[in-house]
Amino acid sequence: MTATLRPSGAALLLVLWAITVISFAVLWMANVVNLELETTVSDSAGLRARQIAVSGVALGLHPQVKRDDTELLNRDFGSGERMQVRIRGEGARFNINRLLKDQDRITMLNLFTLWGLTADEGNALIDKLTDWVDEDEFRTGFGGAERAEYEAAGITDAPANRLFRSVPEMGRVLDMEKLASLKPDWAESFTIFGDGLIDVNEAEADVLQAVTGATPEMVQGILQQRRGSDGLEPSDDDLRFDDVGQVAGWLAGSTLPPEQIMGRLTTESSVKRIDSRGLVGERSRQISVVAESGEGGEAATYLLWEEK
Repeated sequence: MTATLRPSGAALLLVLWAITVISFAVLWMANVVNLELETTVSDSAGLRARQIAVSGVALGLHPQVKRDDTELLNRDFGSGERMQVRIRGEGARFNINRLLKDQDRITMLNLFTLWGLTADEGNALIDKLTDWVDEDEFRTGFGGAERAEYEAAGITDAPANRLFRSVPEMGRVLDMEKLASLKPDWAESFTIFGDGLIDVNEAEADVLQAVTGATPEMVQGILQQRRGSDGLEPSDDDLRFDDVGQVAGWLAGSTLPPEQIMGRLTTESSVKRIDSRGLVGERSRQISVVAESGEGGEAATYLLWEEK
């Protein structure tokens, strides 16, 4: 009699286990391939978004393109691809190094109290900002902070004893956390670039009020004139002042001398900030550039390039 060979129970279990392992391996490989494809598509979208943002920077730096060219600067290319570009003069912000160099306590105190600090807190913060940039080891006023005060707070490498090299560096100064709690976007009102003059065509209400000592009602008159009939800024009907003397009527009630106010203002900044965002589907890339306009057809000089 010829015996019939049959797999044993153990062999059958081994075969089933092998099939299961192979099945899991196939599914795992499929997931890996799918993830790689999704990553490739996502990276491709991110790269395309950055390309759009770079194009927006080039467009924003063109000398013939103005901030109120909103249709040109905000484009929908279809298929989920968009470009959003904003142009502003850096004169919309306070140059912190210039304020400290000029010892302009009035403007700084105006700004800090507008944002919610008391006069004593504002003066103490100004003292600490001054001690950060001066080269001596003597505390300024009653609220200053030199090395001993920073070491007491557990900070061993401060103050810098030089001018600020970036706006975020201001956040390292003692007591800036108090200001940040009241005004989280405080950094949007400062720069380290430009000549320090405030652009009446660009600055926000609190910046204008701090630099001119004007009342909120006076400043609103300037903004309403600037924004045109639609009340929006930037837009096609915006009015731009050609001379700082054109705003003198709104500032007549200021407590500061007129010549002092006019000497702090300008109507144009040679340093521009371009915020360009490229969007592809859910992917977004933003490039912020600060550049000084070239003269006589020369290329712009890049002062800052940030990507996020």
